Amino acid sequence: MKNALSFLMPSVLLMALISCASVPVDRGTYNPNNAAENDLVTLYIDGCIDVAEMDNEPVSWWIQNGNNYQEQMVRIPKGVHSFLARYHDGTRFTLTSLTVTGQFTTGNSYLLKGVITGPIVVMQIVQYNDGIIGDDVTLDLNKLAGNDPGALSTYIRYVLNPTMDGTDNSVKLENDEYLLIYKPDLVYTLTNKLTGIITEGRHGFSIDFSMTSGKTFLLETDISQMSSEQFLSSDYEQTAQIILVPIACDGASVTYRYEKPESLNGTEVTFSITEID
Repeated sequence: MKNALSFLMPSVLLMALISCASVPVDRGTYNPNNAAENDLVTLYIDGCIDVAEMDNEPVSWWIQNGNNYQEQMVRIPKGVHSFLARYHDGTRFTLTSLTVTGQFTTGNSYLLKGVITGPIVVMQIVQYNDGIIGDDVTLDLNKLAGNDPGALSTYIRYVLNPTMDGTDNSVKLENDEYLLIYKPDLVYTLTNKLTGIITEGRHGFSIDFSMTSGKTFLLETDISQMSSEQFLSSDYEQTAQIILVPIACDGASVTYRYEKPESLNGTEVTFSITEID
């Protein structure tokens, strides 16, 4: 995934000091799929932000008035949306456009802004009700890429990412009772060492937008009769016989808490992690 950080150019490269104005310019409504009026939310765009795309479609949300860049506002549908944007504040600007993704819910307004820390700027989308900055609703691409030290991001890095297209390795999870192998194309095998019974099926994973919790789903099925595409389009989150919630992971081992089957709900189980080429 693309990194959400970009180095800023030195101020000496700019010829004039330009400031970000706060009077919003109304861009009207951007609603290509004709969402209902009550499903629209207001997005404010900081005057230092230039938006070139929304959901991979070109837009031109950028106003410069003399030496001022002007804040904008636009009505967009609720849901998850991505923006391709650049940052300018008169003394610094991003070398490349950055992708920022946020989750928008009805009843809230939002602000797309840049957050500067030292030599880097991060695009951020926050709730912005009555002019007050609220919760961050930005998808953390760094965590999603497995580059954060937290347990869930570490789990993505060491358990999920190795089996993805382009890597196509397998990951072996093992303890005294079970051998669970995640394979490419969303295939898994589960061996009960005590009984010798081996089951096979497809596995999926879901994560909440805040990147604070996730679930692994194991659906026992005939993989010759259900492709990975059919699996992903099915209601596997409801039909999976086993649901595991990763609660700890350090790269060498992972601890799950069972959600299903009901008989094991709340039980914790730990596996060692081995990547298989």
